[in-house]
Amino acid sequence: MRSHRRWRKNSSGGKLSISALVLFGSVFYWAGTSAPQSLKPMVFAVSAKDLSASPIFIAERLGYFKEEGIDAKVVLIRSDIAMKGLVTDDVNFASSISSVVKAAAIGAPMKTVINFFNGSFFYLVTRPDITSMEQLRGKKVAISRHGSATDFDARAVVRRFGLDPSKDVNILAVGGGPTRIAALVSGHVDAAILNNIEKLPAEKAGMRTLLFTGQYLRQPVGGLGTSTHRIHEKSGDVRRAIKAVYKALVVMKNDRNAIKGVFDKELGVKAEQFDGVFGDAMRVFLADGKIDLQDLAAPYDDARKQAANPPEVPLTAVVDYTILDEVRRSMR
Repeated sequence: MRSHRRWRKNSSGGKLSISALVLFGSVFYWAGTSAPQSLKPMVFAVSAKDLSASPIFIAERLGYFKEEGIDAKVVLIRSDIAMKGLVTDDVNFASSISSVVKAAAIGAPMKTVINFFNGSFFYLVTRPDITSMEQLRGKKVAISRHGSATDFDARAVVRRFGLDPSKDVNILAVGGGPTRIAALVSGHVDAAILNNIEKLPAEKAGMRTLLFTGQYLRQPVGGLGTSTHRIHEKSGDVRRAIKAVYKALVVMKNDRNAIKGVFDKELGVKAEQFDGVFGDAMRVFLADGKIDLQDLAAPYDDARKQAANPPEVPLTAVVDYTILDEVRRSMR
């Protein structure tokens, strides 16, 4: 209980600013039109408009949210702000599951309720003259931020090829995908971790895609996290949200042609790029919406190592699939 209060204290200062950011996002980044009065507004926070949140975009575009009585407002905000928004109830659901796991691991009142993928869609993209991992020794590798999925992937792949990520390469936090691309193309870094959509303009600029990093580390990528208060006090809302995105998982598994238009309009994936991008998604796709607990270890352990005297929170406490199990039974 004390950790819950501490999290509220640390997060409450952003109440007004979070509300403003959510409003800004809902006006300028809302994948939908005005909904009938009977639909209930719910805010879904995504940290990037990419494949990790694709089931949310599919649920909106194919009408699954409306079928469940939801007026979905999908807002683009940083994952750390989204975590505060979950606590203050300005955000109803957040798709950055690694951030949810990290926050829950140190006592934040939130849990993962459905997962989309158990690995990333990232690639290691390098300058054209770099053709092997050994050539990265002493070089600069761009990630988004320390403790992110890009960071975990970078360190995992460096270790896999016998290099020490703390000594043999210089891992630099430079920001979002466009910033990493610019740093690589301009020569400010020698390599960058880019997702399967971000790598396309880098390749067009002459950069080399060296390898797929998602194969070297299992970690949570995409899903829905929400507050424990919402799970217990507003379980009907959680059930409807889970059912809508679970329908999206079903259509992703069974009818890839139905989602091509969504990938084009929401993610900028053109028809000629679709097979490659979709194939990457299927490598790490979680058709049942659940992830093995051991695949949550990277963000969980990282958060607890970074925290000073974290409360006792077992790994099992960062997820709650009770409502997901109910939804799956009802759809059989």
